[in-house]
Parts: sequence; C-alpha cells; structure tokens
Amino acid sequence: MKNCTLCSTALGLLLYATMASAADDTIRLRPSGTAKGTISNMTATEVTLDMAAGQKKQINVSDIDTIVYDSEPAELKLARSEIANGNIEGALKSLEKIDPAKVSRAEVKQDLQFYKALCHARLALGGSGDVPKAGSEMRAFVKDNPTNYHFLPATEMLGDLFAAINRPELALEQYSTIERAPWPEYKMRGGVAKGRILVLQKKYPEALATFDNVLKLAGDAQGPAASLRLAAQLGKSTCLAATGQADAAIEQVQAVIDQADPEDMDLNARAYVTLGNCYRQKQGATMDALYAYLHVDLLFGGNREAHAEALSNLARLWNELGKPERALQATQLLKERYASSSWAK
Repeated sequence: MKNCTLCSTALGLLLYATMASAADDTIRLRPSGTAKGTISNMTATEVTLDMAAGQKKQINVSDIDTIVYDSEPAELKLARSEIANGNIEGALKSLEKIDPAKVSRAEVKQDLQFYKALCHARLALGGSGDVPKAGSEMRAFVKDNPTNYHFLPATEMLGDLFAAINRPELALEQYSTIERAPWPEYKMRGGVAKGRILVLQKKYPEALATFDNVLKLAGDAQGPAASLRLAAQLGKSTCLAATGQADAAIEQVQAVIDQADPEDMDLNARAYVTLGNCYRQKQGATMDALYAYLHVDLLFGGNREAHAEALSNLARLWNELGKPERALQATQLLKERYASSSWAK
C-alpha cells in the first residue's frame, strides 16, 4: 500500500512537471488575458496551443496580441514593449543586439525578422527611412513566412509601403489579401486601405462604394472596429470634398472628431488632416484649414505620416497668408523630421 502511495505521488509529480514544462509559450490575447502552453502549429489565421493533459486549443490570429516564446531573447521582449509604446528607434536598437545565429527556434527567428521589418517600415513611412529598402525587407518576410501569425499585418504594411512609392496596383493586391481574411475587422481594415488607394487614384465612385461596404460591415461596432468605421467615414468625406461637396464633407469629419476617442492618436491625426483638406476645397476657408492642420502639428504629431502632410500644407498656407517666417519654420521641421517623406519633396 505504501509503495502504491509512493507511486501515486511520483506519478503526480511527474504529471505536474509535464504540465509545467508544457506551459512554455504565452499568447497574450485581445483585449486581455493569456493562454499558456506549447505552440505546435501555426498558420496565417490560427495558432494551435498544446496545453495540460493533452488538450489542444486553436486560437484565431485576430484574438492574438503577441506571442512570447519560451527562452526567447530578453531583447525581443523589450523590443515588443518599445514598439507598443511608439519607441521605434529604441526597439530597433534592442533587436540589433540579438545575434540571429544564436536563435535556434524557427518562430523566434520569424519574430525577429518581422519586428525588424516592421520598425524599418514605420520609420520609412514616417519620413525617416528608406521606403524601397523597407519594402524589400517586408516583402521578403511575407514571401518567406506565409504560415506565420504575423503574415496578415505584414501584408497590410507591405501594401502601405507600395502605396508610398506610388505603386497603387501592388498596394491593392496586398489589401485584397487582407479583405479575404475570415474576420470582419480584417475585412474592414483591407477595405479602408483599399478605399484610400482609390482616392489617390481619383476613382471616387469606386472609393465611395468601398467605404460604404466597410460601414455595412461595421454596423454599430465598438472597440477597434469602431475606429475603422470612423476611418471609413473620413474616406467618404474626402470623396465628397473632391467632388464639390465640401460642406457635407466638413460636417461628416466634424462628426467623426466628436465621436473619436481622444486617446486615438492615429484617428484624430487623420481626422484633422482630412478636415484641413476639406476646408481647402471650400472658398474662403483658408483660416479654418490652417487651424485644422495646426491641431495635427500641436496635438497629434505622433502620427508621422499625418504630421508630415499637415506640415506641408501649413507651409503653403502660411505663405498664402503672408507669413513667410512661419512657412519657413514648418518647412524646416518637415525636412528635419521627415526628410524622406513624399511631403518633404
């Protein structure tokens, strides 16, 4: 009997040790929570987690914030945190400290490749990096890792980089991939991005139809989907202003600003840039346009792309208003911070 008790105890300890060792990887979920186990399979849309007692859990990529792998370099953890906090240069410094040759696990190598490409892309799109080089780097990740859980975000970013070098047809290919994802939020992300490209091509009827489709998907959604709904409304406003309906466009943009989360830096920056652009389509609204762009410069400069566009417009408007010294200040700031941006050129 005593031996049976000892056997049971040993078996329990062995089971506990097995369970503990299985909880190697941590998946941080949206909007909160975690799941622990060992990742046994990964696709572009789903991650399989082996958990205790032989249980398997399939987790949609849309529900995943980040994955922290067992025994990954501490610098990789730090880089993720720095990216989340907007410290892209700091994240790159952390990533550069990691020797890829010393990383054995494939998923960790892929994470390292993705986050380096992501940092270079964000810097390039903000005007302080090489867009074609960043595009080549991100394209390599997308091509080499079609089953990685970063595939869809990487594809979207690749589309943004193609758009930045005026290759709308290639950008639209990437955004169409995002639209084919199995979740409404991703379909909306792809739709908003596609609509913006169509606006740049001045295909306003097609753009309006695309934004309307996003709005149908969004309904009265909350959270990130609500932000995408408001972004689609901004896209519609741009189309209205470009087709001679500036007053209606301005009214819609003001409604977006009223609904936007004050902490949503990107949405507010885009909203005020759009508002400024709409006012520029209206006769006698130069000061209104100026104030809209100043909102971006003074309050929402964290969005590099929107800030660069706002500064470019401010330089023009200050000159129109007979304030060349203010125009020079805006131009100098634009060139100092966003030298490689199309707005600086």
